[in-house]
Amino acid sequence: MASFDIRELVLKNLAGSTREEVEEYINETIQTREEQALPGMGVLFEVVWQKSNSSEKEGMMDKIMAAIERT
Repeated sequence: MASFDIRELVLKNLAGSTREEVEEYINETIQTREEQALPGMGVLFEVVWQKSNSSEKEGMMDKIMAAIERT
């Protein structure tokens, strides 16, 4: 079985995409609930998290915790 880096693959596949295309990818993934697309969403979240300052991370954690508590 060939080894691949999912992070590299996702970012490479989205490279050159417009803002609208990336937003469409996100919305489609959420709407269709495609299990195969979840790792890609995780990669996008990882990139956002790494590029965020502590205040932005705190805001994301507030939203995550609120979503968890509602389930």
